Amino acid sequence: MKTIIYKALILFSAVLVMVGCKSDDMEYHDPKVTPVDNLYAPVDNQDLQLSSQQGASFRFQWSQSHAQDGQLVAYEVVFYKESDKENPVYRISSDNNGKELFANISHIDINKAASAAGVPTGETGVIYWSVVSWRGISSEVCQQKNKLVVTRLEGFEVIPNNVYIVGDATEGGADISNAMVLRKIDDGKFEIYTKLSNQGTYRFVDRLTENPEEYYIDAAGSLADADNNETSSVSEEAVYCISLDFTSKGGKVDKIDKVQFNMCTPKQVIDLPYIGNGVWKGENLKPDFKTNWDDDRYFYFMYINGVKHKAGNKDKDSSAPGSTSGAYFNIGYIGLDSNDWDYCFKFPQSFRNDGTSNPGSVVVDMIFYMNAEKGYTNEIVKKY
Repeated sequence: MKTIIYKALILFSAVLVMVGCKSDDMEYHDPKVTPVDNLYAPVDNQDLQLSSQQGASFRFQWSQSHAQDGQLVAYEVVFYKESDKENPVYRISSDNNGKELFANISHIDINKAASAAGVPTGETGVIYWSVVSWRGISSEVCQQKNKLVVTRLEGFEVIPNNVYIVGDATEGGADISNAMVLRKIDDGKFEIYTKLSNQGTYRFVDRLTENPEEYYIDAAGSLADADNNETSSVSEEAVYCISLDFTSKGGKVDKIDKVQFNMCTPKQVIDLPYIGNGVWKGENLKPDFKTNWDDDRYFYFMYINGVKHKAGNKDKDSSAPGSTSGAYFNIGYIGLDSNDWDYCFKFPQSFRNDGTSNPGSVVVDMIFYMNAEKGYTNEIVKKY
C-alpha cells in the first residue's frame, strides 16, 4: 500500500511541474550573440580603385564576436549607401562559409555593392561597410561603419551569366538556335576559340530566346551594346581567340595561327589540324619515346598572332597518369616559357611497356580542346 501511495505522489509531483511550466519556457531560443567591436581593414575613409584583373580582391578584417552558448559565430560583411546606414544594399559571407574573421572580397563584388549603393559605373562614390555576427537566427550588427571611397569599373551595369556568339561569319551560322557558347573565365569574363569567316559578321547575345541583349566589338576594340544592330567582322578567315570583359567593356580578338603537339626530348613537333568548336586533332600519331633517351614528356605550342606560346600541364613537374583523360590533362599554363621540360604532360606507363618487341610503339590520336563543353584540356586516344 505504501508503495502505491509513494508512486502516486511522484506522479502527482511531475504533473504539477509540467503544469507549472509556461509554454514559452518550453520553446527553443537561439543563443544571443555579441556584436563585433572593431573593424580593422579596410580602414575608415579608405580609397579603393577597382580593377577588372582576374583574381583582384581586397581583404576585410574585424574583431571576434561571441555566442552565449560558446559555439562558433558566423560573419557577414554588409554594405550601405551613404544616405542610409541602417539598411544594407549588399551582403557577402566571410571566408570559409562565414567562419573566418576576414573576407577576401573580389573587386567584382565590391563593384556590385557600389552599384547597389547608387554609384554610377566608372565614377567615384562613397559606400560604407560593417559586419553582422550570427548564431542561428540571432544576429547583431557592429556599430562601427567604415567609409569607402570607391572608383567603380567602367563595365556594364548588368553582367550576363552566359554569352553566345552568332552570325553568318561564325561556325554556327546566323541561326541563333545554333549559337556557340563562350567559356566563363571569371566573373564578367568570357572567351571562345573559334573559326571566323571574312565573308560575314558576328555579334554576341546573352541568351538564345527572343529579344536577347546584344553586344559587339567596335572599331576601337571595346565591347559595346548593339542597340542599332551593330556587328563585328574580321579581315581574314582564320581561327581566333575572342576575349570579352564585361567589367571593363574590353574586347580582344587574337588570331591562332596553329597548334602543335611537341614531344620534349626528340623535338618531335607535329601540326594539329583544327576540326571545329575549339578543337584540334592529330590522328594516327606515333609518339617518339626512344630518340636520344627514354622520355615520354610532351606539351603543345600555340602560335598566337605569330608568337609561340606554350600550352602545358598546370604543374611544373608531374608523375605519369593512370588514364588517358581527366583532370590531370587540364591545361593550366599558357605562356612564353621556353624550357623544354617544364609544365609537361606524360603518357601512361602502359604505353611504354606494351609487351611487344618494340616497347612504346603505340599509335594515338591527340585531341586538344579549348571550348566551353570540355574545358581547356587534352586527351589521348590509343589506336593500336
